[in-house]
Amino acid sequence: MKITGARETLAAFRKLPKDATVALRDANTRISQDLALRIRLAAETANGQSALVAPTVKAKRDRVPSVQAGGKKRAGKQARRSRGQRPTTVSDLIYGSNFGANFLKQFPKPTQPDHWFFDTVESNQELIERQWLKAVDDVLGKWGSGA
Repeated sequence: MKITGARETLAAFRKLPKDATVALRDANTRISQDLALRIRLAAETANGQSALVAPTVKAKRDRVPSVQAGGKKRAGKQARRSRGQRPTTVSDLIYGSNFGANFLKQFPKPTQPDHWFFDTVESNQELIERQWLKAVDDVLGKWGSGA
């Protein structure tokens, strides 16, 4: 998603005290945690594979709202392991469960933009932008005048 003026705002934050950046990261962590919860809920209800991915959706601490998903955690039944292959990880499932597949029957059919991750972000874009701009205003109100 794109937030208008984000790049310029972050460049201006470099001139502020480090406490201002810490405060912005704290506010963004709260925004990201709310978004991660919404994405997890969407993933839990989308399909079987996305339900396995859902617990790995988490907020990242950054100067802009950021969420990540996936990882090396084992997922699902480990049939591959019994055949001498490496175990299935959450990262093995994330793309098929989110974007779909035409040839793998365990995944849903492809849709636009996707099944649960980006669709959830896009449907909450206005809320995220409003929260981020409020956080920026609060931080600039406190540290922008040289306090």
